[in-house]
Amino acid sequence: MNNIPKTSKAMVLTEFCQPLQLMDIPVPKLNPGDMLVKVRLASVCGTDVHLANDELEMHPPTPIIMGHETVGEIYYLPDSIKTDVCGTPVKVGDRIMWSHFFDGTCYSCKVLHEPVLCEHSRGYGFSNAYELRGGYAEYEVILAGTDFVRIPDDVTDEEAVGACCAGRTVVCAFDKLYNCGGIHQGDSVVVTGVGPVGLYAVVMAAQSGAAKVIAVDLSETRLEFAKKWGATHVVNPKDHPDAAERVKYIRELCGGRGADVIIECSGSLSVFAENFDILSNPSKYLIIGQTSDKSVPIVPNKFQRHNAVVIGSHSGDIRHYIKALKFIQAHKNKYPFAEIISKKYKLEDANQALADMRAGIALKAALIND
Repeated sequence: MNNIPKTSKAMVLTEFCQPLQLMDIPVPKLNPGDMLVKVRLASVCGTDVHLANDELEMHPPTPIIMGHETVGEIYYLPDSIKTDVCGTPVKVGDRIMWSHFFDGTCYSCKVLHEPVLCEHSRGYGFSNAYELRGGYAEYEVILAGTDFVRIPDDVTDEEAVGACCAGRTVVCAFDKLYNCGGIHQGDSVVVTGVGPVGLYAVVMAAQSGAAKVIAVDLSETRLEFAKKWGATHVVNPKDHPDAAERVKYIRELCGGRGADVIIECSGSLSVFAENFDILSNPSKYLIIGQTSDKSVPIVPNKFQRHNAVVIGSHSGDIRHYIKALKFIQAHKNKYPFAEIISKKYKLEDANQALADMRAGIALKAALIND
């Protein structure tokens, strides 16, 4: 391991609500089974924007190297690792993506088969900066036992990185949705909020046989993207400022009966509550985008009156990375997946990337190493 670099440049969150600092972080000693990757592309998640401003329910201690949506190139590969989780041979120089670390031995992993609920998980993009486990850096340590998958040669970094968070999150959520009946042929599906998570919800709904996929967002730019990704109709609430009129308009787009399936990806508490008035009877309500620990009044009878199945879903494990990657590979000639990366920034410009994401200037920003 003589060729392991001594340090790695990284943009570090030293304090919440303060700009990230460019630092040289010592590359920690690699334990048996650890890998080291060179970061090729690290996209900026909306979660990063909220994390930097201490707006999440979780409050990990600083300093932190953020970045959990990363395409990495294997720089150091221990002799013990020959293949990825699919059995595909890997070597130094191959591009990979990886899930958070799950121990595989706890109740959630062994009995529930839900690694996302692992009691001893170790995340990437949320840990101490000196562990070098975040994508806002030159290099990143991949812990022994972390599940990873090789990226196919015909999938670009820009196409693949979407599977690292938004794509796998939606795949996981759709698995739960289909456990409850899924999207039927001819259904009307409403997706509220079409940032990256919402866009993947739109495209997967479009490929699921829905007759209508209605995208709702305040951003005309996002709505234009949604059309490219399979939306049959788009709605900007600015054009329908009265809530009752807006609900009526969307229900009419669904044939007057309301939405068979609503997928909430906006994160807005008021939208979450309003969506109950758009549901058909019966219906399914899939919630992916809510991250706030705030509350909002709702009428419990609306669950019952609409015979609604309400499903919450969070994150995903390596199964969902793989499914998302295969989905992108299968449909890359039909949908412009790479265009989700609307702007690239040098690593040292991460603060500008975060600011542009917050302002809505970039649909999805990404950091690159020169």
